[in-house]
Amino acid sequence: MREEINYLVLQGGGIRCAWQAGFIAAVDGAMPLRPRAIAAVSASSTVACALVCGRLEFGVDCLKAAISCKKKGSFAARMSRGQGLLPHAGIYRDAVMRTFDRAAMQSLFAGPDIQVLVTRMSPTLPKYPGMLAGLSLCGLQALGVGRNHRRVKARFGFRKEFVPVKRCATPSDLADLVLASSCTPPFTPFYSLYGRPVLDGGLTESVPLSGLPETQGKTLALLTVKAETIDRVPGIWYAGPSEEIRIGGWDYDADKIDRLYALGRKDGASFLKASGNGC
Repeated sequence: MREEINYLVLQGGGIRCAWQAGFIAAVDGAMPLRPRAIAAVSASSTVACALVCGRLEFGVDCLKAAISCKKKGSFAARMSRGQGLLPHAGIYRDAVMRTFDRAAMQSLFAGPDIQVLVTRMSPTLPKYPGMLAGLSLCGLQALGVGRNHRRVKARFGFRKEFVPVKRCATPSDLADLVLASSCTPPFTPFYSLYGRPVLDGGLTESVPLSGLPETQGKTLALLTVKAETIDRVPGIWYAGPSEEIRIGGWDYDADKIDRLYALGRKDGASFLKASGNGC
């Protein structure tokens, strides 16, 4: 018996989101995913958009192509172009621009609601102290120091904000939104979105369930870590990698992307079998 998935939630994770792309590609073949709404954050927002446009595998190929074509420019050259300390943001933008053209944007406008999470700081907080606090928060979350990073968020007024993809008029606007949701210096420059500074949306909600409508149907949350490590909300399906992924989110490597995508396809097939939706 096939059970329709009404809502989709995607955790961020940089290139680890290639696992999500593989998982969705496997599931979509037997149980087409046509969610009414999607909530995503950071790199998973690209996966969400690629799903709606029917460009999942193409998007993975575009990221690998952007990596292989990256310019090995000097530090000074990157800084002069406003690309930051490292080449990752330039590669990321290139991949998004390769994946989504005008036709893709039309599909997004006609498709389901996709909400992308960004983190905002208190408007009374100066930009750079706020950014430094945000980077500290990144470090605390990476170390799993839950109590302390909640204090940091409260002290500096970090809050979440969801931005609809349909607000983006062009592929460049979409790239701006995706990069804003992924803002993690030094891997990216400091970004502003609609005139106000932003940080990675995952700082305020790792699995962005609050981006969904209050009235929900069957919801699937796709993680980029093993599902057993996440506090679960009753009534929601969770799926994550069957193996521990020891790959950094900004570890841009085409072979690692292929391995993640293949693992996602394998886990997607297992999910179908376990849920009774397999062939």
